[in-house]
Amino acid sequence: MPTQISTAVITGAGGGRGRALALQLAARGARLLLADVDRARCEESACLAEQAGGQATALVVDVSDAEQVEHMAQTAERVLGRIDLVVNNAGVAAGGLVGRVSLDDWRWIVNINLWGVIHGCHAFVPRLVEQGGGAILNVASLAGIACAPRMASYNVTKAGVIALSETLCAELTGDNVRVTVLCPAFFKTNLLETMRVTDSEIRSLAEAAFANSTMSAAEVAAAALRAVARGRLYCLPMREGRIVWRLKRLVPERFARLIANRRLQRMAEQRAVTQQAEDPSRAPSR
Repeated sequence: MPTQISTAVITGAGGGRGRALALQLAARGARLLLADVDRARCEESACLAEQAGGQATALVVDVSDAEQVEHMAQTAERVLGRIDLVVNNAGVAAGGLVGRVSLDDWRWIVNINLWGVIHGCHAFVPRLVEQGGGAILNVASLAGIACAPRMASYNVTKAGVIALSETLCAELTGDNVRVTVLCPAFFKTNLLETMRVTDSEIRSLAEAAFANSTMSAAEVAAAALRAVARGRLYCLPMREGRIVWRLKRLVPERFARLIANRRLQRMAEQRAVTQQAEDPSRAPSR
């Protein structure tokens, strides 16, 4: 894989992390094919990338549609020639208890977050092998490792992306195609705009987590590109993410109990708040 990324394809490039990746590569003079389901945002990212010093082509793509992704790959070959980096970044979020999240929402998130990455790998991996090398950056999440309650549909898709990336890493050994999977914790992005939830409480928790993030989209993008350049399989840019990852690997059952106990503690706190609101006399004395 070339150390200098001269060309790249980025899905979900209309904002957040996708746009941040595009701008950082553009600042290095890269030629880019930027894809997003939102035409206006994608074209805005392309314009900003050109202002940053790169060359960019915007393309409307729904990654849940395999034919559209194949068309994107053909366009990339025509516009870019050799493809140094493919970033499967497009994603959405959903929250709610298993059995409460509708099956329509399950299909929606799986089609984009998991099938979108599968489609991207299916279309581009053979091309990267045939051209003699390149790199793939698949965007997962710490959610695929931590598997917190009330986020099952999101957790499942991101865990699948991690498994796919690990498998590809082994399959592509000897083909000069490197694979990196990005697993960030929460950071400020536009993911909340399309997030589907079963109740307002889940949205409030998600908003708080995003608001309290320790890294920006630009910082996450920079960490991801460093990991790609170094040929690292895993990229966990946040310190808390690395701690969670190590705990899960070292003491998996104890980690699962810790997550469950935190859920029980939160439920008890919520009940106490509700009871106090209904009957102020129950407030604890100080």
